[in-house]
Amino acid sequence: MDKRIAMLLAGLCLAVIPACGRKGPLILPPGRAPLPVAELSAAAGRGAVVLRWIDPVKTVSGRPVGPLAAVEIWVFDKGLPAAGVPLTAGAVEKTARLAGRIPAAEFAAHRGAAGEGSGVMTFTYDLPPGTAVPAKLAFTVRVVDRKGRFSDFAAPAVVEAPGRAPGVDRPAAPGVC
Repeated sequence: MDKRIAMLLAGLCLAVIPACGRKGPLILPPGRAPLPVAELSAAAGRGAVVLRWIDPVKTVSGRPVGPLAAVEIWVFDKGLPAAGVPLTAGAVEKTARLAGRIPAAEFAAHRGAAGEGSGVMTFTYDLPPGTAVPAKLAFTVRVVDRKGRFSDFAAPAVVEAPGRAPGVDRPAAPGVC
């Protein structure tokens, strides 16, 4: 009888040991997802913001990235993201809005002065007419490859809203930049 109890206890211990450690579903690392875009910058112009960035050339695991399917541009126009806090997809989708999506077929039209194939992209965000202009705007960008894998969001680029002078809390008069 003692052997049966000992075997039963040993079996229970072996069954419990694998339950130790991290709880929840297994999450595989996103090794084949593209890296985030690099050098995201924003410059205010007359009634618009021009964004510039460099497309990723590698995946998270360091392999060359495949063809991109699209680039998404997100704008925080009702509140800036917290400084130093990484942007998660859920947080961005709750607090920002999609300002534009550039499909692969339109990439050539958005290439910068460096030319086709350089990976430098630009996008012009026109302020919606008749809306209140916030003091500052923040933008972030992510890419998606042809297999539907999204990159992480790039660190936000913050810019004074077009048509505003620094330190002014109201929109500038029409025609004044």
